[in-house]
Amino acid sequence: MAKIIVLFVLTLVLTLALKFIVAPRYGKDVEARFLERLKYIPSQSAVLSEASLRRWLTDKTQTEAIRGYVVPVLFPLDILFLICLALFLGFASLALAERLALLSGLPIWIWWILPVSYMATDILEDCTIAAIFKSFVPLTAESFRLLSTLTAIKIASVTAAIGQVALLGGLNALSFFLGKSI
Repeated sequence: MAKIIVLFVLTLVLTLALKFIVAPRYGKDVEARFLERLKYIPSQSAVLSEASLRRWLTDKTQTEAIRGYVVPVLFPLDILFLICLALFLGFASLALAERLALLSGLPIWIWWILPVSYMATDILEDCTIAAIFKSFVPLTAESFRLLSTLTAIKIASVTAAIGQVALLGGLNALSFFLGKSI
């Protein structure tokens, strides 16, 4: 239980530090973390596309934002955040599932599928963003599509992992209120 609380606190601290302290230093686009969350670039008021991202990347006024987005926002802070969040979701799911007789026969690894899927896709997304921003990978229709796909999978998998914890928590609450093990 202690490790779950520590992971929750670390996740919360990293979230707040990224949102209110680190990312805002690099402008409103990085503060919004537009590539990871949004469908538009705030400074351009344009729909996020290969063309709008290319404009943003070639805009000389964005040099510091591009650098800051990669380091320290993505590396190391977002990497630390996603590891803490994934571990929190995995350990919380495991702890909640172990309390339910109905699920006791399932293997432990089942509860790690969604958190690990989230962690893997978020790491791949971060690496893809960094590779495009640092020109290791050219921004093309294919690389933009890959980035968009990774973002969609990341969002779906983290949503499912959070839903898993919520469902298991709900089943535990139901078990508690019914006064018997489910």
